[in-house]
Amino acid sequence: MVNAKTRQSTPEYNTTKHVTYVTNRLKILLHYSKYISNSNIPCCNCCGENSHVDFLDIDHIAGKNQMDSEHELIQLDYSSKLRGKGLIHWIIDNNYPDGFQILCHNCNVAKGLIGNNNTCTHETIRLEQTFDDMTAHSSFEL
Repeated sequence: MVNAKTRQSTPEYNTTKHVTYVTNRLKILLHYSKYISNSNIPCCNCCGENSHVDFLDIDHIAGKNQMDSEHELIQLDYSSKLRGKGLIHWIIDNNYPDGFQILCHNCNVAKGLIGNNNTCTHETIRLEQTFDDMTAHSSFEL
């Protein structure tokens, strides 16, 4: 009889665990890409990056620590301490709750930088371009 520790150190066991992790992560990427970005391909909700799923992150829309105070997530025992496999299992076990989106690594990091107010630089640029377009096409004058 093989004990659990010996079984868990086998290449087969580790491969199975990795395949499960990758499969579950892909389910989440597909779900939130479809739900938030209206895309059948996993992609960044901000810039549209979709060249490789390894570039994509699961993002806490309101910010990881701010989500600790959201009533709906508190009822589901959400914790900002969840990361990686734990977060993936929690999202699937709780039927893909609202509050998450898919961002590429660059947009996720930019959003989290101090002074960016939980906003990616792309979003700021888009807002400036929209304002410039509105100003250019407006007949209103100051």
